[in-house]
Amino acid sequence: MTLSEEAVETLGNRLYEAYREARATSPPSETHDLTTEDAYRIQRAAVERRGESFVGYKLGFTNERIQDQLGVDRPAYGRLTADTVSDEAVVPTDEFVSPRIEPEIAFVLEAIEPPAEVHDVLAATRAIVPAIEVVDSRTGSWSPTPADAIADDALAAGVRLGPTAAAIEGTDLSMEAVQVRKNGRLVETGLGANVLDHPVRAVRWLANRRPIEEGTLVLTGSLTPTVEIDAADVVEARFSTLGSVSIRAD
Repeated sequence: MTLSEEAVETLGNRLYEAYREARATSPPSETHDLTTEDAYRIQRAAVERRGESFVGYKLGFTNERIQDQLGVDRPAYGRLTADTVSDEAVVPTDEFVSPRIEPEIAFVLEAIEPPAEVHDVLAATRAIVPAIEVVDSRTGSWSPTPADAIADDALAAGVRLGPTAAAIEGTDLSMEAVQVRKNGRLVETGLGANVLDHPVRAVRWLANRRPIEEGTLVLTGSLTPTVEIDAADVVEARFSTLGSVSIRAD
C-alpha cells in the first residue's frame, strides 16, 4: 500500500532534521512498510526541505563490493544540492552522523532524454572529474534496507571535486584505477570496471530513470568499498589518469 502524503512528509522531515542536526534517527522501515517508490518520495521530501538548489545526482550501490559491504542488492540514486558540493579540502566530521568516503568518477553532462544508450551518454559528456564523496547514514546503520538507504538520499552527504577535468574521448574509464590512502597508508584500490562494468553504464542507468538536464553533475558510484574517517584523518584518492583529490577530516 502506497504511503500517504502525510506519512511521506513526516518521514522526510525526520530525515531532514537528522541531516540538519547531524544526529541519528530511526529508519523509516521501523514504522512503515516501504516500496521503492515510497522511498524516493521520502527522499525528495527530505531534500526539498533543505531549500538548496539542485545540482545533480549521486549513484549508490553500483559496485558489487559496496553492495556486499552494506547489504544492498541494487543501484539507487540520490539528489545532490548546492550546499553539499565543495572544492574545500576540509570535512567537518561534527556535521555528520557517521561519515565515510568513497572515490568516484564524476560526470558533467549536457541534457539526455530517455531512452538513453551508451553512445548518448558519451555524446553528452562535457567532462569527467575525480571526486571524493562523503557518505553518511542518518539512521546510524551501515547495513540499511534498500528502501531506507534510498529514503536517506542514497546516503549522500558531501562531495569534494578534484582540481582537474578531462575529456572522455580516448579515456577507457573501465580501466581507470584508484588508490585510496589514509594518513599516507594504502587502504583500498579499485577500478572503473567495478561500477556497473563501466561508469558510462552507470550514467545510462540513471538517464533511463531520470531526465538529465544541461549542466547536471553525476557521481557514478564508488570504485572501492567505503572508507571510515575520523577527525584529523587525511584521505587521498589517486587516480591513474584523472589526477588526485584529497580531504582532511576536522
